[in-house]
Amino acid sequence: MIHTFEMMMLVAYYDIQNLFSMYGINLNKYEHFGAAVKQLNKEIKKNFDAYAVTWISCQASGEWNLHVKIDIVKMLDKGEILEEDYDLVESDIRKFLIHHFGHSLYFDSHILKRIDYKLDFYVPNSKDRELLFFLLEKYTAKYGYKEKIKWGKDENNNPFKYETSQYHKSKSVELVIYDKEEERIAKGEEIQPYDKGRVRYELRLKNSHLNSMKRKDKGKSRLKKLRSYFLYHLWKEYMERHILPIVHRGDYYKITEAEKIIENSNFPKKKKNDLRVFLVQISKGSIDTPKKHMSPPTYRKYLQDLASIGVNPILIPKNRTDFPNCLKNPFKI
Repeated sequence: MIHTFEMMMLVAYYDIQNLFSMYGINLNKYEHFGAAVKQLNKEIKKNFDAYAVTWISCQASGEWNLHVKIDIVKMLDKGEILEEDYDLVESDIRKFLIHHFGHSLYFDSHILKRIDYKLDFYVPNSKDRELLFFLLEKYTAKYGYKEKIKWGKDENNNPFKYETSQYHKSKSVELVIYDKEEERIAKGEEIQPYDKGRVRYELRLKNSHLNSMKRKDKGKSRLKKLRSYFLYHLWKEYMERHILPIVHRGDYYKITEAEKIIENSNFPKKKKNDLRVFLVQISKGSIDTPKKHMSPPTYRKYLQDLASIGVNPILIPKNRTDFPNCLKNPFKI
């Protein structure tokens, strides 16, 4: 349900000083404060691998903002995080705070800055995962404010292509679909049992989105607290609203298999022919191509019609003999 989240806590200055001292870090030896924070994070992760101190800054009031990113999967050492795990998560955070400050009161006033929802699916065949990411290239270039990003930059600021991932980004919400095994390999990390053969759909809710949800006039009056977002029904609502319109329902087929399903449906003959033309248009271009030839209501209706018979609008290329005739859509809630 949840992968990672970042929170900010207001911490007294003397506790910030003690935090650096606890790990033998002399601030006077660093030209830049950021370098000291980076070293602090490095030392903390030696004993608390699920925790990362991302930044520390001072307020005019004299209190300090302590930003902590927490990987719940690492914390609980399991791939599937459930709503009922909340108490375990809060308990672990409080133990972390007690270890460093002697109390856990700072958690009571924490402010959520980002939360990453996830849904993992087991796709054991590497060739099937390769096919899935090949098909993802046909997905929409833009949905809502999220734009599909094909190229990114590595740690050295050099461009690289997303081969085993799909990235959709806006200022407030990001969607990343990626091969978890390949991600571990790329980072030089050990592949955990719950990573093997997994395709992850990860939805990142950033601070600007959390702020808008907190608003009473245009938002949901939802507090920026971990407990507020640690809810199954909320996770499900987000996944369906932000991911389904991009990946769509239904399994993937080559045109010959899709035609059989359409022909055996209860649609009128004209609708069957229109759906076939619709699929071919997408196959020759992308999921957005038919929009040039029909009204938005008709476009949405054809997508609904295909979903009702279990056919994904993205076809497996018929000339790719190395690909199977069909592939189960892993994204199912």
